[in-house]
Amino acid sequence: MSVQLHPDIETLDKESLCYSIYAQLYHNFFNAQQKKDDEHPYGIEEGDETSLRLKNTAYGFASAIAGAVTGEGGSGSGGLLLDYLKKSGGDMTGKLSANYGFEAGIGNTRILETYSQDITDPEGVVTAIEYGIRITGNLKVGGDSLHIGGRQLLRYDADKATATINASHIDFLDATVHSKGAWIIGDEDTGISISPTRLAVGGQDVYHRGNANTDTVDWTMRDGMVRRNLTVRGSTVMDGGLKALQGVELGDKGKCLLSFSEEDVALGGFLSFLDGFGIRIGDVPVLLCTDKDKIQFGSIGGDLLLGGDHTPKIRLFSGISDVDGECLMLSPYGKACFPGSLTVRHNYGADLLSSYRVDTSDEGIVIHKRLRMGTAEGFMFTGDRERVSLSSEVIYEEEDVRTAIPHSTDFSHRPSVSCYAPQNRHSESFHIRTDADFVTVAVPLEAAGHIGIHASPTRITDRILYLTEALRLQAVEDGIRHYGNSVFTGSLSSEFFSPGLSGSGWAVRRNRTTGGVSATFDEVVARRKFRAYEFEVEKTSVTNGSFWISDSCSGDTVEKLS
Repeated sequence: MSVQLHPDIETLDKESLCYSIYAQLYHNFFNAQQKKDDEHPYGIEEGDETSLRLKNTAYGFASAIAGAVTGEGGSGSGGLLLDYLKKSGGDMTGKLSANYGFEAGIGNTRILETYSQDITDPEGVVTAIEYGIRITGNLKVGGDSLHIGGRQLLRYDADKATATINASHIDFLDATVHSKGAWIIGDEDTGISISPTRLAVGGQDVYHRGNANTDTVDWTMRDGMVRRNLTVRGSTVMDGGLKALQGVELGDKGKCLLSFSEEDVALGGFLSFLDGFGIRIGDVPVLLCTDKDKIQFGSIGGDLLLGGDHTPKIRLFSGISDVDGECLMLSPYGKACFPGSLTVRHNYGADLLSSYRVDTSDEGIVIHKRLRMGTAEGFMFTGDRERVSLSSEVIYEEEDVRTAIPHSTDFSHRPSVSCYAPQNRHSESFHIRTDADFVTVAVPLEAAGHIGIHASPTRITDRILYLTEALRLQAVEDGIRHYGNSVFTGSLSSEFFSPGLSGSGWAVRRNRTTGGVSATFDEVVARRKFRAYEFEVEKTSVTNGSFWISDSCSGDTVEKLS
């Protein structure tokens, strides 16, 4: 049996509460299902039987909810909004209740609203809640009275154009009251009258700056108190002390040169001292003019501090000298000279650099720790009394992996172990030790005397290579002279060699296949005896030449060939 859509759904008012609940319920029901696609052929899609069932179910819930809200219990299509004011406007036939907030206005502009605001104590604890109405537009009252707190506060008489405020006490707090008319307290004849041109009490004028104390009137009094400003245009002579604990300004010709305010004393001119005078703190001079061209600046027993938290730098416009004035230790442009000594540390660590002096022939700089080049991770020198060490890293970059291998090389002087050291005295050598695999020299290496192998007789001198004292190679006028037997493990040949009858050069070569050795020369001369275990003669035919056959030869053995 096919599923039919409930007929009342099509007749729902789009503005009704029932339709709003129905639409939201169906939207939630539909989205909670598995959508139909290639991988889910049994899923839901809009318009199928499952979606119609969800629409009918959503309408059933929405109808029941809307009917319960209206109090009717029915399932009609009207819902709650049929009996209430719509958003688009309408007429009200009953009481308007808005106990959870209300706003009203016109032209999309809010003019009136209800509000609530928490009232807290100094600790931030809510002690009460203030409720009220805010009006952001003009308030026009058609009656003649305004009641606040159950009492008529303001009344306006249109015939007399008079507004009456009825209150036992009016407090303007910190407000400024401005009026272009007169203020009358009591009756004008017996009370107080204040106008822009007159201040009168009991009908009599009160004297003030505008009508008293003119330039032609002298005043004499025993004691006086001025609660505001006191201005004296002439000279002031005081026979007693001056006490001013609320601030003082002193100056000359209309310019303030010295002022006192709270904890500050401000000087607006030069402060001059005569010879032998200056500034004291605790009866101790801290700034003293000792001579016409000298100023002494010191402390009162502790350290003399220059700069502070708000001083980014101290700039020198003159040099700093020693106590005798003979040596300029620091110039304004950074030239430094420390005739006593020099010690350098870092962050209160150990001594890194210092100067020393034994006498004029023994003085200099001591590096106590490490000496690096370029950066704090660069080439490094270290040393002690016996040796100096040179350290660096070898960097390998392989497959985006950086590997650093450290190495060091030591330089020192040690007792010599050379075979050629003098026997009649001590002998020393300059010693180089390294943990690297090799020592490479990028330029030709030359030495005076000879180059030898440590603790070995092998050495190279001018034109001679000594293997031992008896075995050596020596350069002569047209070649090399060999001392001792010569042993060859490989072949021996001229610079250029080719075998065969028409070849050139000579060679004594080992056959790599058989291991035998063959010799090729242009001529072989045996002065005494020529011995061969196997003698092979190759026949050579010639044209227009001579062919010699000898009938005399000798040999150790003779083999007959058939």
